[in-house]
Amino acid sequence: MKSAPGKILTFVFGDYSDVLTPVLRRLFFGNFMSGIGTGMTLSLLLVYLHDIREFSNTFGGFVLSYMAVVAIVLSGPTGWLVDKYGPKKIIVAGLLFEGTGVALWSIVTTHQQALIVASMSSLGTLMIWPPQTVMISRASPEENRQKVFALNFMLFNLAIGFGGIFAATIIREGNLFSFQTLYILDGLSYIIYLFVIAGIKGDFHASPEERAKESGGYREVFRDRIFLKITSGGLIYTIFGYASLNGGLAIFITQHLDLSPKWVGIVLTANTVAIFLLQGTVLRIISPRNKFTVLPWLGWIWALSWAVIALSAFVEGFTAGVLIAISQVVFAVGEMIWSPTLPAVANELAPDNLRGRYNAISGMQWNVASVFGPVFVGVLIGRGYTNEWLALMIVGCLVPIAIMKSAQNDVAKKRS
Repeated sequence: MKSAPGKILTFVFGDYSDVLTPVLRRLFFGNFMSGIGTGMTLSLLLVYLHDIREFSNTFGGFVLSYMAVVAIVLSGPTGWLVDKYGPKKIIVAGLLFEGTGVALWSIVTTHQQALIVASMSSLGTLMIWPPQTVMISRASPEENRQKVFALNFMLFNLAIGFGGIFAATIIREGNLFSFQTLYILDGLSYIIYLFVIAGIKGDFHASPEERAKESGGYREVFRDRIFLKITSGGLIYTIFGYASLNGGLAIFITQHLDLSPKWVGIVLTANTVAIFLLQGTVLRIISPRNKFTVLPWLGWIWALSWAVIALSAFVEGFTAGVLIAISQVVFAVGEMIWSPTLPAVANELAPDNLRGRYNAISGMQWNVASVFGPVFVGVLIGRGYTNEWLALMIVGCLVPIAIMKSAQNDVAKKRS
């Protein structure tokens, strides 16, 4: 029997002992280590390129867009490689690219070098996430996947939080060596993950029977109407959720609300802590329900989050900052529904011999959103249309609800 403290911890964080196989433990440990590295450098690239390497903000913005475009172009071939050679080989190559690329940011001094390193880093990221999702899905039965993806998401966010705290103790404004230290440590975190992955037995390839099946490749993927609806709805969610938030919240806090940049760190911490503390509770709420039925919830939750952000514009100072922090706790609830459910749905729909392609297309929405989300920020906030930007974000989060419900109805008809 569990002790009273053990029962409390299980109630808060959830009990994952029944799904944590040795393979998943290794995967999650490796991903956790890389998450610490990610947390060290998250959102620092523009600052580093401008303040340390003296590149223009325009070039820094171009680098971010360029990385997203590279990922979009190469998503298709990556999915094909995963299905052909297995996810383990691809993720090992991706970790090598990413670890090397991240570390090389520390010595970038020219525009050409920045673009070469950006290409390596973007390719590395692309070769990590889709095959990692495939490995997790093949290491867990379908009925456990939502729980497994929830745990991975919670641990990765915790790792990012640790990385951010560690970075805060090292980073010094205008100090080249402090930035170089963070990028080198970030690169090493991926190399640690590489050794962890290399030590896992098996290649996690589809079975010989599945590989022998005739396949139309991506043509078969694009004939899957339910998957396309889920992916298109997810793309809209991502554009008006993550991408717009990452691109515009810091600007809204510091320029529109005239709050200290410290509030950016505070609200991000509120988001991370909420995910760590509430993921178990949210999972208990959504697990008994059909995965397709909870996807429309995200639109209402994220629209509410944006509404709270809009409300902060009518108050000042500390109260405005608190409202922003609350908005990010609300946003986190949506994340805790989205992150375990979307990959579980994509892998439920995917035939095993096309799992790499399905996950590549599903993951590509992040890169597409990274191109379009900042456009709204630049065009609207940049020209002083902050209220219009907030209204658009609220409406944008509501649009996919109908798409997700349509996919839910298609699933019900298919199963009847």
